[in-house]
Amino acid sequence: MAQTEYVQTQIRQMVRRALEHASAGTTDSTDEIYRLPVESYSPDSWALEMSAIFRRLPLMLALGCELPEAGCYKAMKVLDVPVLIVRGEDMRLRAFINACTHRGRAITQTHDEKGKLKAFSCPYHAWRFGTDGRLLTIADQRKFGEIDKSLLGLKELHCEERVGFVWVCITPGRRFDIDDYLGDMQHELAGLEADKWFLHGTSRLDSANWKITHDGYLESYHIPFLHRKTLYEFWNRESFTSVSLYDHYGPLPCGPHQRMGGNAWGNDPALMLKMKDVPPSEYTDKHFHAVRTLFPHISISADRHGGLVSQMFPIAPDRCITIQNHVNPRDPATESPEDTEAMKKRIALYAQIVYDEDYVTSLSIQEGLNSGANTELLFGRNEGGAINFHKSVAHYVQAYRDEKASARA
Repeated sequence: MAQTEYVQTQIRQMVRRALEHASAGTTDSTDEIYRLPVESYSPDSWALEMSAIFRRLPLMLALGCELPEAGCYKAMKVLDVPVLIVRGEDMRLRAFINACTHRGRAITQTHDEKGKLKAFSCPYHAWRFGTDGRLLTIADQRKFGEIDKSLLGLKELHCEERVGFVWVCITPGRRFDIDDYLGDMQHELAGLEADKWFLHGTSRLDSANWKITHDGYLESYHIPFLHRKTLYEFWNRESFTSVSLYDHYGPLPCGPHQRMGGNAWGNDPALMLKMKDVPPSEYTDKHFHAVRTLFPHISISADRHGGLVSQMFPIAPDRCITIQNHVNPRDPATESPEDTEAMKKRIALYAQIVYDEDYVTSLSIQEGLNSGANTELLFGRNEGGAINFHKSVAHYVQAYRDEKASARA
């Protein structure tokens, strides 16, 4: 099926489902309320999740538009692993542990930077590495001594690029099949046309435990309450509705990747039902908005017109960093000063809303869990996205435990 046909088919199906819910006064629902023990947010659980999930699964660490040309690179830290992603002269993306094979210093100036180079020179002793990770030269090698440079390239990490997104596994030697891992989510991502995006700006936000933080991206139940004076007010007459659709993609019964859809016709179901008079052939992505999540740490509130891609990175059991990436198919280099200023205001506004409302709430939840007041958290039947997410976490943690137990037997 051609990609445009896939997108149109999905839009028609989502609109049809939403109209059925609007007529019945319902929404997508799970079979029962989900109960999650508070211990799931403990330091021990966090450590297990880092080993079972973040060190083993492919993580979406970059957008292709961040690395558009040969020599472009991105340095970052994921947990305690310094990662360097580079586009080589052959235009292939590769990832490495950002550590010189001489004495271990990062070969970039910092662990948090982007740029473009033909080769990397370690700031410590000027050993030079190519964009393909090969050790090119050793400073004053005659005095250093004879050594086989071919054995001293950067330690490579498995890296794959698909439809404008870049995945890396941060454990050396561990490989993954990205097509199998994504399943039909790859079609969903292709419909975003992310390979045509440009990065317009980023924001960095602090929050609580990574799962508490991620929970807020997985349901729209909270929007009329937590965001009453901001997002709900912006969307009230144009885009918000209590109807939500939940779909999942990937190798698990619960995903682990998801699409959460809401319509663009208003909070009044009667207004939504007016769509019955619109021929399905005229439905477009302006009639339906979907947020896609890539397990374990990505939320994509965007379409082919651009939007927001949020990356959540665990730092400690009670701390997570979110990088908000604002993308658009317009080249910022060709925009008018007015458009540039408007984008700056949008970036600042979304950072303020997410921090002041979502993340202040996440930090409050963290304090509540630490207090011992709750023994469990509840996720309602209308919060299917969060339920699928926690079931996916439990699956990978149990698979890791089983593998360790089998190795000891």
